[in-house]
Amino acid sequence: MSDTGKPRKSVGEWIISIYTGIGAVAMGLLAVMVIFTVICRYCFSLSWKQVSEFNVTLFAFTTFWGLGLNVLKDEHVAINMLYDVLPPAVKRAVRCLILVIMLAVDCVFTRFAWEYTQKMGMQISQGMEIPMRYMYGIMPVCGALAAVCIVAKLILALRAPRSAYEAKEGDAK
Repeated sequence: MSDTGKPRKSVGEWIISIYTGIGAVAMGLLAVMVIFTVICRYCFSLSWKQVSEFNVTLFAFTTFWGLGLNVLKDEHVAINMLYDVLPPAVKRAVRCLILVIMLAVDCVFTRFAWEYTQKMGMQISQGMEIPMRYMYGIMPVCGALAAVCIVAKLILALRAPRSAYEAKEGDAK
């Protein structure tokens, strides 16, 4: 307990807070930049290719950063009608199987994103005039971070008490 009476955050909770914060800052910056470019373009007939390219890069970053965030927050698409009626032991097995499948898909994505970045990354961007590997590198880096998030969720699923898988109020009967 801290001096304020609130429980202290664990290291994992701090990491999730930082991960979420980075995503929120990137999304806020993207919103501000898009509003800025729209106002400049339509009110003052001004546009900059560097800013437009930065917006596209920031959009890609927020999209791929969201991979891990969706895993951590369990915000991915799920159809739970069948899952909710399963007994707790089967729910654990199904949850772990789903996470293993997610990890496999993420690893395939990350591998091909890495290969693409290696092949196409030497090109120079037209707007910011930097090697494209900095923009394409968003994909494998965020894919690797998502893999870490999936592994963490898998460990939590395996270590969770049976009560975590018992039917909750509102589940299908």
